[in-house]
Amino acid sequence: MDKDTLGKAAKESLKQLAKETDKRLEKYWKEEAAHNFGFNETQKALVKKMLAHASEHNLRSAKRVRASFVYYGYLLSGQMPDERVWQVAEGVELVHTALLMHDDFMDQDKVRRGLPTTQEYFGKEDKQYGDAMAVNLGDVVLGLGYERVLMAGFEGEKTQKVMRQLLRGVTNTAFGQAYDVSLPKLGELTEEKVMSLHRAKTALYTYENPLLMGGILGELSEEVLTTLSEYSRLGGVAFQLQDDILGLYGEEGVTGKSSNSDLLQGKVTLLIVKVMERGTEAQKKAVLAVWGKKRVSEKEIDLAKKAIKDSGSYEYSVKTAREMAEKAAETAASLRKFDLNPEAIDYLEGIERYMVEREV
Repeated sequence: MDKDTLGKAAKESLKQLAKETDKRLEKYWKEEAAHNFGFNETQKALVKKMLAHASEHNLRSAKRVRASFVYYGYLLSGQMPDERVWQVAEGVELVHTALLMHDDFMDQDKVRRGLPTTQEYFGKEDKQYGDAMAVNLGDVVLGLGYERVLMAGFEGEKTQKVMRQLLRGVTNTAFGQAYDVSLPKLGELTEEKVMSLHRAKTALYTYENPLLMGGILGELSEEVLTTLSEYSRLGGVAFQLQDDILGLYGEEGVTGKSSNSDLLQGKVTLLIVKVMERGTEAQKKAVLAVWGKKRVSEKEIDLAKKAIKDSGSYEYSVKTAREMAEKAAETAASLRKFDLNPEAIDYLEGIERYMVEREV
């Protein structure tokens, strides 16, 4: 298949896999709610409310790319993913929801996928309570995700290996998140620092962790796993660069989040770094007038977005994302020298063609 066909096929495969993942997650949440945990009726009611929100949050429209990497990482081995693999994929998606809850709390975001974030949902009348519940419920869902993987039914040694991969991946992602919130305080902003951030967060927990988990369960060789890590670091960075572009210039009705939030929160992105590096003094001033500021006018925001485009920063970010996606696709194609499932390789190669063209 040519590049365009591979991309379209991967996009369709992801859509079908997302539907199946959503169906399984919906069943899981009903089973979890049926446990009816609590030692009195007040506590049971609170747990019921928490799980209802967690379920709704987790089942919001999502790409399910992480579940797809568990699935196709395992399929590379030539074995068809069974119920155990699906359960691991569900666990990875639960962990993702937990990290989103914590991330939104740290960023004080109000909207996630078009609906209230956890702290907004619980904190309508008491912000501190909402913040506390976002931390608590994020911890709950994180634990549920770990449990889902642990109880998938693989033999002891495989379970130990895949849990170690998951736990170390989340640990390193937390280090990455700490780096993210600390970057504005760590001196001059550079492209290298932004790329290191994306490798430590998105590349690790969106790509590498689920893909290696699937590969470990499929007993892939160390050489193949190393190639998958290389693919993940390229593809994950490209994915995040595109996310940052959409976070600033995407349609809010499509992306499900405010297109101004990254600017107003003072997020360190390649878009910001490059306008500071390449822009005129007027362009830099326009961006700094809104970057990390809570109260600005729509006119000021529009001027900042225009400055980023006029400085060449937008074009540079798009070009860099596409170049890295192409390198990731070439790395995936290099897997053809091994005795691996060609359908899985097609997906890994094709998904890179799609990810930098997507609108959500």
